[in-house]
Amino acid sequence: MQDNFSIRNWKNTVLHEDAFKEGIGELDVYGYQTQHFDICPGAQTLFKDILRGEFTDGVPSAKEEDKVVELAKLHDTLFALEKIALKNQSDAKAVLSKVIETASDIYELGTEIGLDQNSDLRYIQGHVEKVNDAARGTNLSEEDDIELEIPGDEGNAPVGDKKLQSKLSKQDKIIKDYQRLKDLMQTELDIYKSFESPENKEIAKNRLKTLTPEFQAAKKEYEKLKGVKI
Repeated sequence: MQDNFSIRNWKNTVLHEDAFKEGIGELDVYGYQTQHFDICPGAQTLFKDILRGEFTDGVPSAKEEDKVVELAKLHDTLFALEKIALKNQSDAKAVLSKVIETASDIYELGTEIGLDQNSDLRYIQGHVEKVNDAARGTNLSEEDDIELEIPGDEGNAPVGDKKLQSKLSKQDKIIKDYQRLKDLMQTELDIYKSFESPENKEIAKNRLKTLTPEFQAAKKEYEKLKGVKI
């Protein structure tokens, strides 16, 4: 059996029905026990499908199993880093580069074994975004008392107007959307730069192209706020 296998080209004839621990979310992946899959239903579903033979048409070799185990370990690393990042902003900043690196490794290995980045691994970007938001302090709930800066109006609003600014939901949304998409574009660019294979670089470039129109529209709305008086 060839070393560079496609996970879609073999079928596991033994169903691993006991691999998934209901209510916990962790899996036994060919002897490797996951530890942080509890935060990602998408990963749980993917690996359950892999172990049950949904993507395969033969019995995997030991080397092929090792690649699936390595993919599971990379997922665990990503999820563990996310849990650290969500504790506070400084922790998020400290782990962001490692999160991007790990996500890139997942994409690389996933592509190697036949998984599609935009469908099978589509949940990965969401986890990177969470850490990215946490590192930039943008993962705030609606109840958080925040002050948003209107471009072109720096220093013009009286201190007493801070609460008023936070209640201007339409402007708040424009600012938040712009910042979110700006950060996401940067994250996608970082992931693109971290890829080595031309195939994965092309996939990442296409994600950037898809995201660009939404970012440009948000930027246009954001720039309209210049000169707005509260």
